[in-house]
Amino acid sequence: MNCPSCNNKLQTVEITGVKVQACVGSCGGLWFEWSAIKKLKERNPAAGAELLHVERVEGVHTFRDVQHPCPHCIRSLLYRHCFSRQFRYEIDQCAKCAGFWVDVGSLAHLPLKSPTPAEQETATAYFKNLFEENLNPEYLSHPDTQEAAQTIHHIFRFLTPAEYLRLLPGGGVG
Repeated sequence: MNCPSCNNKLQTVEITGVKVQACVGSCGGLWFEWSAIKKLKERNPAAGAELLHVERVEGVHTFRDVQHPCPHCIRSLLYRHCFSRQFRYEIDQCAKCAGFWVDVGSLAHLPLKSPTPAEQETATAYFKNLFEENLNPEYLSHPDTQEAAQTIHHIFRFLTPAEYLRLLPGGGVG
C-alpha cells in the first residue's frame, strides 16, 4: 500500500498486537485497517504513543485533495472527517473498507514524557480544536459521523502519550 498523502510505500508497524501501516521516512501518517481499529478499545490508553514518533521528514506534508483513493481499496475515495491547517492534522476514512488515515500533525512534535507548560498548552489547544471544534457530538447529526467520531477518539486514546491523556475528552477513558 502507498501513502494517500505523499505516495510513499507504507510499512507495517505492530504495537501491542495492533498492526498499523505507517509512512516511515516520509510524512509519518498512519493507516488503521478496520481489524486494527476493533482492537483499540481493548488496549490501554497511550499503548500506541510511540507511533507518533515514527521517522518522518519535515516538509513532507500534503493535505490531499478530495479525490484521493483509499490506500487499501485503491478504487474507493477517502472521506475527510476533519483537518486543521493550524495543527496540521487530517483524519480520513474509506466508506468501503472502513479504514482510517490519520496524519497527527503537530501532536507528533510533542515529547512522550515530561512536557513543558508550553507543550501542555499546545496539546490542550490541539485537542480542543480536534474534539470540540471539529468532532463535537452536538454538530454531528448523522449516526455514521457520530460513530466515526467515537472511532477517532479511540484512535487518539491509543496514540496519545500518557502525559497528555487527561486532555482528551473523558480523560482518555472510553
